[in-house]
Amino acid sequence: MNQSVRILSIAVATLVALAQIPARAQYATEFVPAKLIKEGTTSTTAAGSGKVVVQVQVNADGSHKVTKIISSTNSGDNAAATEIANSSTYRTARRGTKPITAFYDFTLRFNGRVFVRSSSEGSGTSLAGASLTPAASQVAALLRAGKYSQAKSKAQMELLSSPGDESLREMLGLAAYDDGDFTTAAAAFDKVATISAQFHAPAAQSFAAAAVKGAADNPQQSLAYAQKAVALTPDTNSHFALGVAQLANNDAASALASLKAAHDTAMADSKIPLASKVNIDAELLQAYLANNDEQGAQAIAAQIKQLDPTSTAGARAMGASLLKSGQAAAVAKDTATALHDYEQAAALGDTTIAVTANVLAAFAVAQSVKPDYKRMQSYADKAIALQPDNAQANFAEGIALAGQWASSHDDGTKKKAADALANADRLAKAGGNEALSLQIETFVKQNLNSGSSAPSGSGP
Repeated sequence: MNQSVRILSIAVATLVALAQIPARAQYATEFVPAKLIKEGTTSTTAAGSGKVVVQVQVNADGSHKVTKIISSTNSGDNAAATEIANSSTYRTARRGTKPITAFYDFTLRFNGRVFVRSSSEGSGTSLAGASLTPAASQVAALLRAGKYSQAKSKAQMELLSSPGDESLREMLGLAAYDDGDFTTAAAAFDKVATISAQFHAPAAQSFAAAAVKGAADNPQQSLAYAQKAVALTPDTNSHFALGVAQLANNDAASALASLKAAHDTAMADSKIPLASKVNIDAELLQAYLANNDEQGAQAIAAQIKQLDPTSTAGARAMGASLLKSGQAAAVAKDTATALHDYEQAAALGDTTIAVTANVLAAFAVAQSVKPDYKRMQSYADKAIALQPDNAQANFAEGIALAGQWASSHDDGTKKKAADALANADRLAKAGGNEALSLQIETFVKQNLNSGSSAPSGSGP
């Protein structure tokens, strides 16, 4: 076996490890809104029947304050509505697991001079009017107290002995949703024959979040969840999830339509954060690329930059597409096209994409019929300059130097190759990548520790 064949076998194995493209930004799971936990009271007499919508700022530290009256059909009810909103308790909004400051739109209704209850409009979910079994009522009591994790555990335990209790399963879905466990929430709501109207919003959000999270691993279930989300609440979040699921199922045309719908409603909604709009557009860009619509992709990439000049979401999405096409060309032994795609991806400005592109380019050179190991090293050098602790890049550097040593028999070059490979092995182990570490050590044994000035077999 000659040197180039050995290098090729290692390179192919490494390409498998590099096949994962940077993951998408998951808009459907990134934001959990503020929520009403317990309605307050008022000593102020209302003037008469009416509806008042109060804006409450719920701070990251859990405190809150009424900021304004958004709308009112009877101004005489405003004071009572404000007092109720001030004396209520709220759950803080979250982005991921981090509490953030957000607004809660509190809708209150008055019948004559009597406060009825808050409506289910806005961010909160009312349990009033729900028909609950005794076990479900116990879970609901925990939910009202804001004990979401306990409520989820209680529901799961009770369902072991009462698996047919639909109201209990709805409470499990709601508890898991409030606890930020969208996968469990979606699975619970999915087993409910008819979801109660007041739970449509949390069920839809749970289905959407679970659809996005599971799109890569289980595209068929992702699609089923996303379709249920749209059926319950056809909003921005649901259409985004549907588009993601359709892309995962290779239905590019449908994905483009769904993500366009998400884009249009997001841009018209001032309450949707800028970062979320950027994430939606990044996925829409992927849909344009999947439909081979370069013009549409470029337009969305430009819009992403306009929304957030610091964002690399557009570059990452376009880069991911170029990496995919480059890998296809490399497998087909079309090295020139592969390198062209990788170089374009690296030039887009996203560091993660650039590192991956340069490493893939280095191995594409190694796979060619007559490898140019100096060119391979130049790609590896670019990757290392961007990310010095990247084990794959250092492995590519070591292979490139070993290939040069096989021709020059220069001891200095051999030492550089050994140092690069030792560093790559150390980094692989530090990162817990034992498979890569084994590949590196095997390469060293076969090519640097063979007991001769050059690896066994002829040079490249």
